Amino acid sequence: MSLLNRRPASIGRAQRSLRDDRCFVVAAEDTDAPEQYFEALSFHRVKVVVLPTPRNSGLSAPGHVVERLKTAFELFKEKSEVQDGDEFWVFLDTDHHVRGTHLPGTLTALRTASQVGFEVAFSNPCFELWLLLHHAEVAAGTVFSSCDEVGAKLREILGGYNKTAIKTGQFAVGRIPDAIRRARLLESNPDDPQCVWPETTGTHVYRLLERVLNSSLSR
Repeated sequence: MSLLNRRPASIGRAQRSLRDDRCFVVAAEDTDAPEQYFEALSFHRVKVVVLPTPRNSGLSAPGHVVERLKTAFELFKEKSEVQDGDEFWVFLDTDHHVRGTHLPGTLTALRTASQVGFEVAFSNPCFELWLLLHHAEVAAGTVFSSCDEVGAKLREILGGYNKTAIKTGQFAVGRIPDAIRRARLLESNPDDPQCVWPETTGTHVYRLLERVLNSSLSR
């Protein structure tokens, strides 16, 4: 059984040589929110499949996340489930990964991702910022010292937020264009591919969603 058969359809079916959809496969550092978020979204002839970090596994460091996606990618290729146009993404939080003694390991993971052809979307401080941008403007220069502060802002705006059981209806497809616009405003040069991670508050998750929406509209 395909690794992706948790969903109604896997990335590809053995009985068909070609799919008529495009697939984005994401390996996420986060255990809960990204998987729930994307599972609740529906796009025309586009699928986003998330491979979250297993709970309590201790495998959330960038190197582990990249290796998990690489393993999945190789499995999908072996099963002939990868087609032209499919993309493989790594979601990471800046957290402590881009500082001090953790930085060399992060840079090694990024080199590996680049060599395989994976895209990387960092969030500073965490993925929840992307969720917050569905509902609120975040001024450039805003500082969130931790993901807990982002969660607190979400609870303030939404009247509650639990990352292990998010209310997915609060982050519907219709809110994504505003979230993309707000995320781009947080970047001084949003189209610069050399910006590996946001040095200040920001998220590159919008880059994936731009491609998903463009693919959905063009198919």
